[in-house]
Amino acid sequence: MSMLSPVHARKALHLVAMKAKLQSFLGLRLLLVAALAAFLLLFSARTLFSSSSSPGQRSAASQLHLSGAGDDGSCSKLPAPVADALVHYATSNTTPQQTAAEIGVSLRVLQRRSPCNFLVFGLGLDSPMWAALNHGGRTVFLEEDASWIASVRSKHPGLESYHVVYDTRLTEADELIALRDHPGCTAQPDLAAAAEASCRLALRGLPAAFHEVEWDLVMVDAPTGWVPEAPGRMGAIYTAGMVARARRPGDGATDVFVHDVDRTVEDRFSKAFLCDAYLAEQVGRIRHFVIPSHREKPGTPFCPQN
Repeated sequence: MSMLSPVHARKALHLVAMKAKLQSFLGLRLLLVAALAAFLLLFSARTLFSSSSSPGQRSAASQLHLSGAGDDGSCSKLPAPVADALVHYATSNTTPQQTAAEIGVSLRVLQRRSPCNFLVFGLGLDSPMWAALNHGGRTVFLEEDASWIASVRSKHPGLESYHVVYDTRLTEADELIALRDHPGCTAQPDLAAAAEASCRLALRGLPAAFHEVEWDLVMVDAPTGWVPEAPGRMGAIYTAGMVARARRPGDGATDVFVHDVDRTVEDRFSKAFLCDAYLAEQVGRIRHFVIPSHREKPGTPFCPQN
């Protein structure tokens, strides 16, 4: 048998690469569909077993309500965020920035905690998915690019997103990491106090929505952090840590996810301000931290002392 010519060899390698990309794309799409299907199953089960009267007043059979039909026999609507996400991913050739395995980390937490309050730094291709998976809760997206917000809103008007301005640059990361030992940043009870103490990492001018609720989950997947003039995620990671620390003790811990931890800033700042001691899991480029409240003991170090 003769050997392949260089041209045929290149074509064969190209074909193999295309098949690998297609398999990766299909795998991620299957994950999204499976996640939304799991939500629909849960939604149906909750509706099926809901009742408005006490046991004994009505028979078990009369308390069952089919999620697909109303009291008058008409079909009920699919939740808007779920419908939007299904159509978006079924008709789009783009996929979220995270891999299937990375999305699975947050999905498992959402399956346990939703509906909840979910704060996401970044408005991206995965935003409809996060909103759908947290149907019934509040999902807020903070985005650095005002024009991108307008573009996404034109396609997904139901997403709650706000413009945020960052006053840091990636080139300042070495200077800002030193603030992990500065009382103005680490000894404050909450983000407002840190801003008042002139901590450069404390984000300012955040929308009113940021202060309206206690955040159960925080995802840091923005702002831009791969070019020197970009703002970097130093402030976003610090803010996520402060949100968790200031949470009411009775509300439990805060789940914080940081993406792109293969990069220096995300790696160093997540360890400094979210702490290795609170690291629950890392899969690929995403880290999951479970951070307890520090509200009743302000001034304590960010990370437990050895």
